[in-house]
Amino acid sequence: MNTHFSVIMPTYNQASFIRRAILSLQRQTYPNWELIIINDGCTDDTEMFISDFLNDERIVYIKNESNKGLGYALNQGLKIARNELIAYLPSDDYYFEDHLESVYKKFQEYDDLVLVYTGMKYASPDTMYYTSDTESKGLKKGCCLQLVQTAHKKTDERWLERSEWVTEDLFAMFWCKLTKSGTFGMTNKVSCYWTLHPAQRHCIIGEKYGGGINKYRSYYKIQSPVRMKVSKYKFIDEEKLYESFRKEQKPCENPLKILILGELAYNPERIYALEQAGHILYGLWIQNPTYSFSTVGHLPFGHIEDIPFENWKRGIEEVKPDIIYGLLNFGAVPLAYDVLKAFPDIPFVWHFKEGPSVCLRNGMWNRLIYLYTHATGKIFLNEAIKLWFEQFLPPNHGLSFIMDGDLPKKDYFKDNFSSKLSSQDGAVHTLIAGRMIGISNNDLSVLVRNNIHIHLYTENYHACKEKAMVRYLQIAPKHFHIHSHVSADNWTKKFSQYDAGWLHCFKSRNNGDLLKATWDDLNIPARISTYAAAGLPVIFPDNSKHIAATQELAERLDVGIFFHDFYELSNKLKEQVRMKQLTDNMHRSREVFSFDYYVPQLIQLFRDAIRIKKQNIYG
Repeated sequence: MNTHFSVIMPTYNQASFIRRAILSLQRQTYPNWELIIINDGCTDDTEMFISDFLNDERIVYIKNESNKGLGYALNQGLKIARNELIAYLPSDDYYFEDHLESVYKKFQEYDDLVLVYTGMKYASPDTMYYTSDTESKGLKKGCCLQLVQTAHKKTDERWLERSEWVTEDLFAMFWCKLTKSGTFGMTNKVSCYWTLHPAQRHCIIGEKYGGGINKYRSYYKIQSPVRMKVSKYKFIDEEKLYESFRKEQKPCENPLKILILGELAYNPERIYALEQAGHILYGLWIQNPTYSFSTVGHLPFGHIEDIPFENWKRGIEEVKPDIIYGLLNFGAVPLAYDVLKAFPDIPFVWHFKEGPSVCLRNGMWNRLIYLYTHATGKIFLNEAIKLWFEQFLPPNHGLSFIMDGDLPKKDYFKDNFSSKLSSQDGAVHTLIAGRMIGISNNDLSVLVRNNIHIHLYTENYHACKEKAMVRYLQIAPKHFHIHSHVSADNWTKKFSQYDAGWLHCFKSRNNGDLLKATWDDLNIPARISTYAAAGLPVIFPDNSKHIAATQELAERLDVGIFFHDFYELSNKLKEQVRMKQLTDNMHRSREVFSFDYYVPQLIQLFRDAIRIKKQNIYG
């Protein structure tokens, strides 16, 4: 057996680390190795940092013009590897000097070993930082085997590639394929360093680390739809979900050039309705999406031309948009502020949702008020928050409009309703689409005693809530149910089998005083549109003596079940005549919760903003 190592080094924009990694390989006590560097579309100074190393005849260099993904890059290395042992050295990690030697010795001990892994260090405490969790002789708790600690025998198996689907789980990507070929062994020795930092791939992808599909898309500059396993309960298939939103539309008689600025949060495909109305769309996106649901381009639907962020001023000057549509959450505030300041003569419509309190905590308050003050048009989530913001704004502050920012496309409001579970077993079945907010253990016990079920479909960050889920399952093993994520195209069919949907359960304390209103009082959760698609009335604590925007909306449409305590709620959920009336009301009101319903008014707002801006400029 050729016992030399082929060390594969995939790299993407890690120029500031890569020299250390290569030097650590050159210092190895085991000298028989080749290094295969795969530059996977780097846009930084990687080539400058490694140029002197490329004279080493043991180093092979491959360069991809654009980022192809980890699996693709590793498979490139496997394809040309000349040696029988394959090791991995990500460019931000490094080996201790005896790493390869310890791996080689382990392989010599047992013929049936197909993979060997070492221990690794991953933290270095100092006087400014302390942790007791610094290293492991095997797997780091909560993590799979990492590339830097692993070597295996050459194989015909290949890594899972982006074109198939994406996951942060390296075991699912490759290690699992080796289990059928032999056994795994460990050196029981810490011999490498796994460098923890925010730009690691698992941090970009994994929701439990604050990552997600939009951070992944933005960081790796992906131009095509993505299929990603975000958590064990959630798989996203953008190819399938957005299939019907790719048909190119003909421009209308007088099309607007609309620059979408910032991020689109939930239900981003709604923007396609503007293209369907005959308008031409451009996109300028924030570079570091705040949350996994902070949707940025390149968008996997429609035909939106992106303006490069690196030179956005020149891009806007070249496009000459008729209107800039800035949105949606606090992460977009800095960019929207910079663009409005840089192009005060272009009509600007500011659409903001989540949330003023976050802007205050993050030092963005002055910029947020500037946007509301100087935008040609302002879109408010509801009347209550419009009045709240007007406390801070000067008089004569321009055009305004009321519209939720997270409204989905009307295409998801289908007619494929399912029969109710309650008609089959006589119990009441309720739905939580998103976070479970404001339901205590005692509250859950009351519901169980009244034969009321909760079906939870966690939208984001399920891993952070698993301990709580275990507790709920212990309290209500037959009445609390956890389900996998449901994509928007299945909302109606899947969710219509339930009787009602839970909103955020909280008690208002503002007593009708706008100065005492909190974000909970002023917000309208995005999930209300999901429930509307399925024709479900909504469950909400009775805050009738307070300013409560969600309750005002539900009361106006008569689609809400309001309660003071969970005993009262249990009785109301069993009032079949009233529940049918509320369900029928939600069916009649469904379109109000779709983005398409507001498109004619939104376009008119854009045209009015253009007219007013011209009047102000030219008199």
